[in-house]
Amino acid sequence: MRIDPVTLKIFLTVIDEGNQARAAEKHFMATSAVSKRITDLEDALGVQLLERRSIGVRPTPAGAALASHAKQMMLLMARMQAEMSGFGDGSKGEIRVFSNSTSIVGSLGAAIQAFLNVYPQTEVHLEEWSSPFIVRALRDGLADVGIFWSGVSTAGLTVYPYMSAKLVVIVPESHPLASRDSIDFEETLDYDHVAFHEGSFIFRMVQSCAADLKRKVRTRLQVTSFDAMRAMVRSGIGIAIMTDITVGNPDEHYGFKILELRDSWSRIESFIGYRDFDTLSRSAQNFVNHLKSRAQSSEP
Repeated sequence: MRIDPVTLKIFLTVIDEGNQARAAEKHFMATSAVSKRITDLEDALGVQLLERRSIGVRPTPAGAALASHAKQMMLLMARMQAEMSGFGDGSKGEIRVFSNSTSIVGSLGAAIQAFLNVYPQTEVHLEEWSSPFIVRALRDGLADVGIFWSGVSTAGLTVYPYMSAKLVVIVPESHPLASRDSIDFEETLDYDHVAFHEGSFIFRMVQSCAADLKRKVRTRLQVTSFDAMRAMVRSGIGIAIMTDITVGNPDEHYGFKILELRDSWSRIESFIGYRDFDTLSRSAQNFVNHLKSRAQSSEP
């Protein structure tokens, strides 16, 4: 078996997720296909790479050693591509962009389209990931450019402010809070919540803030999309905390009321991140400069 970069990338995702099914979702593959790739990799190397457990997987000593080598290979390939692209003007190339879901729903689509209008022969490969994974992927060379929320360690990366968002609370029209225009976070803890998935920044932030108050969030239901979150609130299952960017267009503001969250931490910031500008491909450098320009033009 030829050990290819794609298989190594999948292997690293399995380790990061600790679960083959979740890794399969990230790569839009069947779990059986991921499992076969890992098994074939183990057969080719003649060692067991993962310890299979009922709650997931973790690397064996051999798996941890391979992961270290795989990360170095990803970085080496990124440097090689960056050096080769330096001989051109960046009008052609591929850029791997990892972003949080809010930025994808918000302004990133328009930013990528504007970039492609200028550089039509460039391919932008966009993937949606959680902020902690994006930062790890940038360090490991799995992504060229990342857009992620603040609150994660960015040691070893170069970061630049991208966009800000305001957290809001949406409540069913018939809810006791529907007569309000604003609310403190602590008051929301008296009611059932519809929450985003556990890997999301907002979920972790809300859980942490509740713990600081020595309270728990009454999570009634968890969803994986903003559309589903709005639908569940409209149905009366509970209230939800999301950003003003993902609350939807005005024509989608039916069946629920939007309340301002008054807490000081309710304004959150996202960043553009990359390892080192000089080691990026010329195409990726052009893309970073494009995002920075758009971020500057949107500042008040």
